[in-house]
Amino acid sequence: MLHRFALMLLTLLLVSGGVAVAADVSTIAARSDFSGADLRGANLAGRNLEGIILVGANLSGANLEKTVLRGADLREAYLREAKAKGADLTGAKLGGSDMTRVDLTDARLDNADLSRARLDTANAPRASFAGAMLPGASLVKAMLEGGNFAAAFLPGADLSQAKLAGANLQASNLGAHAIGYAGPAPARLRGADLTGANLARAVLRGVDLREARLERATLTEADLSHADLSWAHAAEADFSGAKMTWVRAYATDFRKARLTGASLALAQLTGADFSGADLGKALLEQADLSQANLTGARLGESTLTGARFEAARGLPQPVKESSR
Repeated sequence: MLHRFALMLLTLLLVSGGVAVAADVSTIAARSDFSGADLRGANLAGRNLEGIILVGANLSGANLEKTVLRGADLREAYLREAKAKGADLTGAKLGGSDMTRVDLTDARLDNADLSRARLDTANAPRASFAGAMLPGASLVKAMLEGGNFAAAFLPGADLSQAKLAGANLQASNLGAHAIGYAGPAPARLRGADLTGANLARAVLRGVDLREARLERATLTEADLSHADLSWAHAAEADFSGAKMTWVRAYATDFRKARLTGASLALAQLTGADFSGADLGKALLEQADLSQANLTGARLGESTLTGARFEAARGLPQPVKESSR
């Protein structure tokens, strides 16, 4: 019994002014202030800690499963490898926190502030980040399958090689503030897996999507102007009504994709594969489709003024004649 009590105190040591002070687990409660506390490996599972202040606290390896942390202040906190399955972090302040390899499976972080937070290799399938602020956050190789990022703000975030298959990013903002990248830089999604993801009406201006997987993804009415989709895999994706002016898509796979009504003016589409794609009513004015594959593509009512088709394959006869 004494041994168990000693272990409890050791796991809850608080460092203040260089002097270690033991804290009873019962003192950790909602709306209390434990800024700078050393809570490594602490078991706080299922506790109601709404509004608690843990600025700069060390919670690495802590058990926060199903813990209520709504509105908690965890700025600059150290949460490496913490276990937070099903935790409620709605509206929490997590700016600058280190959440590397944290487990956020089924967790709720709606409207949370994760500016500059680090979530590299985090395990967060089905976690909800709806309306969350993530500018400058790092989520490299994070597991975010089925996650909810609806209306989230992610300019400058790094999601390179992140797993976002089936994720909801409707109306999310990952793009540059304006042409010329004044303000926040665009997000990076190079090599990310967005298979079947929903990016309808998302702002993706200038976003790096090179080598990304976008098969069967929905990007209807999304703003992809100046984005880079080179070598991306977008077979059967839906870009209907998308704004893709000045997009770069060298050797991109658009097989059987829907681009009806999409604006691809001035787009760089050299070597892209549009076989079986629907480009009806698309704006391709001054687009470069040199060496592109258009076998079986539908181009009815598209605008092709000034478009280039040098060495393109599968061009319909009327297009061949007009491009001479």
